[in-house]
Amino acid sequence: MKHVTKQLLAQYQKQFSSRPQNIVLQRSVMTNGIYLASRNPDVTVRDTNQWSYEIPAGSIRDQKKTGTCWLMATLVLAEKAINDNLKTEDVALSKSFLYFYDKLEMSNSFLQTIIDTKDEALESRHVQHILHEKQQDGGWMSNATQLIEKYGVVPEAVMPNTEDTEDSGPINSILNEKLVLYAQKIRSASDSQAVKQTAMAEIYHILALSFGVPPDAFSFDIIPKEDDDKKGKKTTSKKDLKTIHTTPLEFWEKYGTKLNDFAHISFLLDHKMDHYDTLYEEDSVDAMYGKPFRTAKLRFSKEIEEAMKKQLMHDEPVWFAWDVGKQFSQKLGILDSELWKYDDIYDTHDALEKDLRGLYQDYSERGTHATAIVGFREEKGVITHWKVKNSWGKKQGQDGYISMNANYAKDYMLDVTLRLTYVPNSIRAIFETKPVVVRYWE
Repeated sequence: MKHVTKQLLAQYQKQFSSRPQNIVLQRSVMTNGIYLASRNPDVTVRDTNQWSYEIPAGSIRDQKKTGTCWLMATLVLAEKAINDNLKTEDVALSKSFLYFYDKLEMSNSFLQTIIDTKDEALESRHVQHILHEKQQDGGWMSNATQLIEKYGVVPEAVMPNTEDTEDSGPINSILNEKLVLYAQKIRSASDSQAVKQTAMAEIYHILALSFGVPPDAFSFDIIPKEDDDKKGKKTTSKKDLKTIHTTPLEFWEKYGTKLNDFAHISFLLDHKMDHYDTLYEEDSVDAMYGKPFRTAKLRFSKEIEEAMKKQLMHDEPVWFAWDVGKQFSQKLGILDSELWKYDDIYDTHDALEKDLRGLYQDYSERGTHATAIVGFREEKGVITHWKVKNSWGKKQGQDGYISMNANYAKDYMLDVTLRLTYVPNSIRAIFETKPVVVRYWE
């Protein structure tokens, strides 16, 4: 039967009404919503825990109304390195500094790609794909590390947040409006690079007004923490104040950590990246021109889990991405595959295998979110939970943190970025192969 008919509707209604328990469930769901009505109480007990190992990860940050989770999750790792090398405890790095350059680089990449495809028809799927991409808030850890390696970092006190770095809707709208205007001018100009130079100067001007001008050099005061064996021995209130005079890049090169051996791993296939154990490269508008996004498609495994543990044991947070709309309580700060038992209410327990979920686009509308793992809970040699530092402020979840059950990592983790040092040789070898180039516009 091709259409919904009155006969079918009558049949569905009869089937629903024939089961008295449906009326009871209906009352609960209509009053509480499907998630609260189906919440598993056992999960809330088992996912509020102590930790076998955790990294001191500084204060909880808040990305506010921006899509900068990928950047802030990377800053958890960067701040850990900075604080360790400075012998400080909670130096926060500026999101605004890197956010400025991210938008500048994305604008440059978009405009240069428009120049590169100037001879292609405006109506072509390729050019239309480029025009659709433009610039936006999202990104991966690899984008953040490219920015850090090129521009360095500054403390948040040197370049603090502004209204537009905490609510990016207006600035994104304005930038994209300017970019498509200049795309039209570039395609009709005899000197496309000259038009691009004018455009980039205007983009810089707009960003400087909203974000502030990134400093070329800065001074920063720190008070190094005392060694344990010196505590309690001071008899005066004198502080070991130290002032650093440096540039953003020198600051990172001296006090940061190596970033060029991290590898991005994805656990869901799609219609283009459709084979496991394969390295892929995406042909699109790069976040930084000439720096295409690369990822290896792998199944989540014990080897991946062990590599995550090794990285944490070396006091380096683990960047990962997940689906915010899948088995997550923002209020409780819990990620658990058995949190919402709505299948018990619906009395249907079929589900797509993880190998097929990406191919059938089984994603939630709430989208992908990136955070940093900073600890784990282990029982008899088995990881049971991961401690996750979120970027939604301290009032969310468990004082800003999330407890992720190991079952969630297996079932719903989408991406992870790991040092190749910690992964087995079989995985490392995949990143040494020639990537398969994919074009989503084809």
